[in-house]
Amino acid sequence: MRFIVKLLTLCFFALLPLLTACAMANNSPAEESICLTLPCWPPEDSFSSSYPRLSRWQICIRGGEEEQSFYTTSQTLTLSVKKNRPFCLLAQPITLLSDGSECAFFKPAGFLYPFSFSRNQTENKISWEQGFLADGMKTFFNEGLSESLSPADIEYLVSCFNWRKAQESIDKKISESEKYFYNPWLLSKSKILEGISALSFKAGMLSLSGANPMDAATLPSGLFFSTFIPENQFFAQKNQFTVLKNTPLLIGDGKKYGIFITWKSSKNISLEFIFLPIYIEDI
Repeated sequence: MRFIVKLLTLCFFALLPLLTACAMANNSPAEESICLTLPCWPPEDSFSSSYPRLSRWQICIRGGEEEQSFYTTSQTLTLSVKKNRPFCLLAQPITLLSDGSECAFFKPAGFLYPFSFSRNQTENKISWEQGFLADGMKTFFNEGLSESLSPADIEYLVSCFNWRKAQESIDKKISESEKYFYNPWLLSKSKILEGISALSFKAGMLSLSGANPMDAATLPSGLFFSTFIPENQFFAQKNQFTVLKNTPLLIGDGKKYGIFITWKSSKNISLEFIFLPIYIEDI
C-alpha cells in the first residue's frame, strides 16, 4: 500500500513551509497526564455471563515518535503524553479458551488523541466503537514512517484529517442500525486511508455497501459471538449477523470453536469450522 507516497506527491511542496514550522514548534512540546478508562469486561450486554474470561489487555500506542506495547489487567491507564501531538491507542482483550490458553478473538477497542480527548477526564474512555479508526491511524503512522517521512511531517498529515467527525459518523451509523448492524470493521480500510492521504476522502467511504443480514438460524446450535463487541447486543435482539457478499466472516464461541462464514446469497452460505487460534505473545 503506497497511499502515503501519493499524498507526498500531491502535497509536499504546498505543505513544506507549514511542516517546517510545525517541526520547529514541536521541538519541546508541553506534556500532560491523561487517564483513560478501559471497557468493562465482560461487556455489559445480554450475553454478559457467557463471554470467555479475560486474561489481560494488550495495549498498543502509536504516534510519530511513540510506539509501545504492553499488557495490563487494570481498568484505567494513566499516560504522560506530548500535548496535542496525535497518537492512537488500541486495547486488545486477550481472553481464555476452555483449556486455559489465551486467544485474541475479539476486535480491539481504541482511543484517538487528541481528537477524542476531553478535559473532563471521566469522559476519556477507550471504546469498541473507536477501534476501527484507531487501527486505521496506526496503519497511517506505520506507512508514513516506513516511507521515511519525519515524525513531525506524518503527525501534521494525520492532524489534517477530521478524525473526530469521522468517528461521530461511525457512532451514529452504529446507533441507528436497523435492517442490519453497521460493523465498521467490514469497511475497506485501504480505500479510506487512500482517500485521506489523497485529500479525496468522502463521507460515503464510511457507508457499508454490499452488506446483508444473515439469520443465525442457518448456524449450528449454540451461542456464537461477533468479533466486534457492539454487534453482539444487536444479535441478541435481531438474531442475525452482518455479512458481506463473498467475504469470509469469522464468528466464534470465544472458548473453543470458530466458524468462517462465506455468504454468496441467502440460499448459498458456506461454513468452515475451525478451532480458535491460541494467542502467541511476540518475543
